[in-house]
Amino acid sequence: MNVVERVIAALCAHDIDGFVACYAATAVIEEGHDGHVLARGHDEMRARYGQLFTNNPEARWQVLHRIDAGEFVIQHEQMAGVAGMPAQHVCVYRVRDDVIQEERVLR
Repeated sequence: MNVVERVIAALCAHDIDGFVACYAATAVIEEGHDGHVLARGHDEMRARYGQLFTNNPEARWQVLHRIDAGEFVIQHEQMAGVAGMPAQHVCVYRVRDDVIQEERVLR
Protein backbone atom coordinates (compact mmCIF):
# COMPACT_ATOMS: atom_id res chain seq x y z
CA MET A 1 0.00 0.00 0.00
CA ASN A 2 1.47 3.38 -0.95
CA VAL A 3 1.39 6.44 1.30
CA VAL A 4 -1.70 8.01 -0.31
CA GLU A 5 -3.61 4.76 0.11
CA ARG A 6 -2.42 4.67 3.73
CA VAL A 7 -3.60 8.24 4.37
CA ILE A 8 -7.13 7.39 3.13
CA ALA A 9 -7.16 4.21 5.25
CA ALA A 10 -6.06 6.23 8.31
CA LEU A 11 -8.74 8.85 7.67
CA CYS A 12 -11.45 6.18 7.45
CA ALA A 13 -10.17 4.46 10.61
CA HIS A 14 -9.91 7.81 12.45
CA ASP A 15 -6.32 6.81 13.18
CA ILE A 16 -4.67 10.15 13.95
CA ASP A 17 -1.21 8.64 14.50
CA GLY A 18 -1.39 6.69 11.24
CA PHE A 19 -2.65 9.78 9.42
CA VAL A 20 0.10 12.07 10.69
CA ALA A 21 2.77 9.43 9.95
CA CYS A 22 1.89 9.68 6.24
CA TYR A 23 3.16 13.29 6.12
CA ALA A 24 6.63 14.80 6.36
CA ALA A 25 7.18 16.73 9.60
CA THR A 26 7.19 19.99 7.60
CA ALA A 27 4.29 19.08 5.27
CA VAL A 28 1.57 21.61 4.47
CA ILE A 29 -2.11 20.99 3.71
CA GLU A 30 -3.70 23.96 1.95
CA GLU A 31 -6.76 25.07 0.05
CA GLY A 32 -6.08 24.76 -3.65
CA HIS A 33 -8.04 27.80 -4.79
CA ASP A 34 -6.37 30.40 -2.57
CA GLY A 35 -3.42 28.73 -0.86
CA HIS A 36 -4.94 29.19 2.61
CA VAL A 37 -2.98 26.89 4.95
CA LEU A 38 -5.25 24.38 6.70
CA ALA A 39 -2.43 22.69 8.63
CA ARG A 40 1.34 23.01 8.71
CA GLY A 41 3.37 20.27 10.35
CA HIS A 42 2.39 17.34 12.51
CA ASP A 43 1.09 19.30 15.51
CA GLU A 44 -1.39 21.33 13.46
CA MET A 45 -2.48 18.21 11.50
CA ARG A 46 -3.03 16.31 14.73
CA ALA A 47 -5.11 19.16 16.18
CA ARG A 48 -7.21 19.77 13.06
CA TYR A 49 -7.90 16.17 12.10
CA GLY A 50 -8.19 14.92 15.67
CA GLN A 51 -11.01 17.42 16.18
CA LEU A 52 -12.59 16.42 12.86
CA PHE A 53 -12.58 12.75 13.95
CA THR A 54 -14.00 13.57 17.38
CA ASN A 55 -16.76 15.82 16.01
CA ASN A 56 -17.65 13.53 13.09
CA PRO A 57 -17.51 9.88 14.23
CA GLU A 58 -19.23 8.70 11.03
CA ALA A 59 -16.76 10.43 8.67
CA ARG A 60 -15.51 8.26 5.81
CA TRP A 61 -13.54 8.87 2.63
CA GLN A 62 -13.67 7.05 -0.69
CA VAL A 63 -11.42 7.44 -3.75
CA LEU A 64 -13.50 7.89 -6.91
CA HIS A 65 -10.61 8.37 -9.35
CA ARG A 66 -6.85 8.46 -9.10
CA ILE A 67 -4.03 9.66 -11.34
CA ASP A 68 -0.38 8.93 -10.59
CA ALA A 69 1.98 11.41 -12.26
CA GLY A 70 5.54 11.12 -11.04
CA GLU A 71 5.74 12.53 -7.53
CA PHE A 72 2.13 13.74 -7.73
CA VAL A 73 -1.03 11.80 -6.96
CA ILE A 74 -4.31 13.45 -7.91
CA GLN A 75 -7.45 11.99 -6.39
CA HIS A 76 -11.13 12.73 -6.76
CA GLU A 77 -12.44 11.83 -3.31
CA GLN A 78 -15.86 11.56 -1.77
CA MET A 79 -16.40 12.30 1.89
CA ALA A 80 -19.43 11.30 3.92
CA GLY A 81 -20.44 11.96 7.49
CA VAL A 82 -18.91 15.43 7.89
CA ALA A 83 -21.50 18.17 8.41
CA GLY A 84 -20.98 21.39 6.49
CA MET A 85 -18.32 20.04 4.13
CA PRO A 86 -18.66 19.44 0.39
CA ALA A 87 -19.28 15.78 -0.42
CA GLN A 88 -16.59 15.69 -3.11
CA HIS A 89 -13.21 17.29 -3.56
CA VAL A 90 -9.95 16.80 -5.43
CA CYS A 91 -6.66 16.41 -3.58
CA VAL A 92 -3.26 16.87 -5.15
CA TYR A 93 -0.60 15.10 -3.10
CA ARG A 94 3.13 15.63 -3.67
CA VAL A 95 5.02 12.56 -2.46
CA ARG A 96 8.76 12.16 -1.89
CA ASP A 97 10.57 9.43 0.05
CA ASP A 98 7.24 7.69 0.71
CA VAL A 99 5.76 10.60 2.70
CA ILE A 100 3.42 13.37 1.63
CA GLN A 101 5.28 16.68 1.36
CA GLU A 102 2.33 18.84 0.29
CA GLU A 103 -1.40 18.46 -0.19
CA ARG A 104 -3.75 20.85 -1.95
CA VAL A 105 -7.47 20.42 -1.47
CA LEU A 106 -9.75 21.69 -4.23
CA ARG A 107 -13.39 22.02 -3.16
